[in-house]
Amino acid sequence: MSNKPTFKRPPLSQEEKERKEREFLSFDKGQSQESEIKRSGKEPTKTLYLRAPESYWNDIQEIMNMTGLSMNAVCLELLRPAIRKKLRELKEE
Repeated sequence: MSNKPTFKRPPLSQEEKERKEREFLSFDKGQSQESEIKRSGKEPTKTLYLRAPESYWNDIQEIMNMTGLSMNAVCLELLRPAIRKKLRELKEE
């Protein structure tokens, strides 16, 4: 085998090089605007500390082990329906 590399494509012309250079330099400008839009779409979060009975803690740990979800995900999944229901009740009064 030969040690020379084999090129399957012909070299780029000067015009093609310039076009690729312009695309490369303008790539970052186009991406930064899109990424800023995506970042602003996230909802801010707040830390919540709960004092709960130890039996609840054990139940949450068991759910985490069975589902593979994080504690945060389990708690939100359990709280979300109750919070919405309570809010509806309060608005009706």
